[in-house]
Amino acid sequence: MSRYIALPKGVTEETFTKAIQEYRAILGEDRVRIDPSSLQPYMRVTVAVSEHLHRPSAVMYPKTVKELQSIVGIANKYKTPLWTICNGENEGYGSSAPVTIGQIVLDLKGMNKIIEVDQELGYCLLEPGVTYSDLDQYLKKNKINLWLDVPSSSANVSIVGNTLERGCGYTPYSEHFLFSCGMEVVLADGTPLRTGMGGIPNSTSWQVFKWGYGPYVDGLFSQGNNGIVTKLGIWLMPPPPPGGYLPFCIKFPKVEMLGGILKPLMLLRQTNIVPNACALTSSAWESASANGRKAGNAAWNLYGAVYGSPEQVALNWSYVSGAFKGAFGSQIQVITEKEAKNDPVFQYRKQLMMGGVATQETGLDKLRARGGYMRFSPTTAARPGECDRQVKIASQILRKYGFEYIAELIVGWRDVRHNIDIFFDRSRPDAMKKAYNCYDELLSSFGRNGWGINRTNIAFMDKTADLYGPSMRRLNRSIKRALDPNNILSPGKSGISLG
Repeated sequence: MSRYIALPKGVTEETFTKAIQEYRAILGEDRVRIDPSSLQPYMRVTVAVSEHLHRPSAVMYPKTVKELQSIVGIANKYKTPLWTICNGENEGYGSSAPVTIGQIVLDLKGMNKIIEVDQELGYCLLEPGVTYSDLDQYLKKNKINLWLDVPSSSANVSIVGNTLERGCGYTPYSEHFLFSCGMEVVLADGTPLRTGMGGIPNSTSWQVFKWGYGPYVDGLFSQGNNGIVTKLGIWLMPPPPPGGYLPFCIKFPKVEMLGGILKPLMLLRQTNIVPNACALTSSAWESASANGRKAGNAAWNLYGAVYGSPEQVALNWSYVSGAFKGAFGSQIQVITEKEAKNDPVFQYRKQLMMGGVATQETGLDKLRARGGYMRFSPTTAARPGECDRQVKIASQILRKYGFEYIAELIVGWRDVRHNIDIFFDRSRPDAMKKAYNCYDELLSSFGRNGWGINRTNIAFMDKTADLYGPSMRRLNRSIKRALDPNNILSPGKSGISLG
């Protein structure tokens, strides 16, 4: 009987034991764990597949770049694949578990230094273990008046991890990868690389100018497995002056109003009258967020904000309220802080749209904590008819398998991220099967309609990659072969592997 709960594919127990001994010579026994109790958090799977398929063989906790360089050297020597995570708060997409059985989880939570915060130019340089809560507390402690941009349920989420997964938030800096600048990467052969302006010795512009010289390579390390990112620059937003922030919610009574909502909203977004990523939540999403309260019974709930000087805010709010009242008249309910008073959902959204780190548990958080949870994340062009059609198709498929349409549409400048949450009971095989088949049909149906998935879970990475065509798969494989010929860095991530 093996002393390990799993082994990497093609690696014998004897070879793996030698690798573990060498890893422990670098990190010590406490930071290279193979016992089941230490591995249990990394076997937790929320998606609708067996945990057995995603068991890791070990977990390691490096703290320095030098340790990482040594680790990848051993991984190349013994062909032991490394599944890199930052804290593992990846709810709905697989948590901490590797995409294939036997990979060693490389948890970067111990690399948690806030290296620099520049208040003058509004940026920071972070290691991957820094969470949104860590940076928020640092800014408050040091009286640095800059805003974060955070995803919902953000406190324990790695900023670097969320940015590399191309997550988004709700302020004007919502596109996290767009607002990153300069990274340090350890390549598969141990070579350290600084992108953008970082290759220049003593560079003073590494975190302010994204492009550097020649091809822009940062994207190779986003949602990919071509290197291990050890530092990342993030732009932070200066807050508007006092009186320069007005959050709002507009409630719409009919599902059929979706197209009519997007028409004025896209003009307001593209002109930056409403500069932040707006959230448009379904009735079920809103009700769950409100811990089961009816939350006004609106079919759609639009959350946005206007920012600037008090004079700009007053003028822009007149455009916003006028646009929707002109389109819908008395059918809608327009809510600002005055009308919302102490409504907890409005206060939660108000904090998100000014970069506040959410610490309170919402009803959705409680549902996610039950165990069975997958997030389906397609993107579409922000055209009224197209979004309306996407919602109808999603709702039909969800109903077919007995699921409710629980969704949040995050409205960008020209795109809509359509987050659909699927909750199920992992203890019931029939519920697992329904959830898997529902996600699978959503993925296939959306692909046939020309809608890509911007992020997926560990059970559907290959299928999602197939949607983007054979040419993209060949290119990703060619890059992988050039940078990681031994296939040691997170093989299978985003459907990219040499195996």
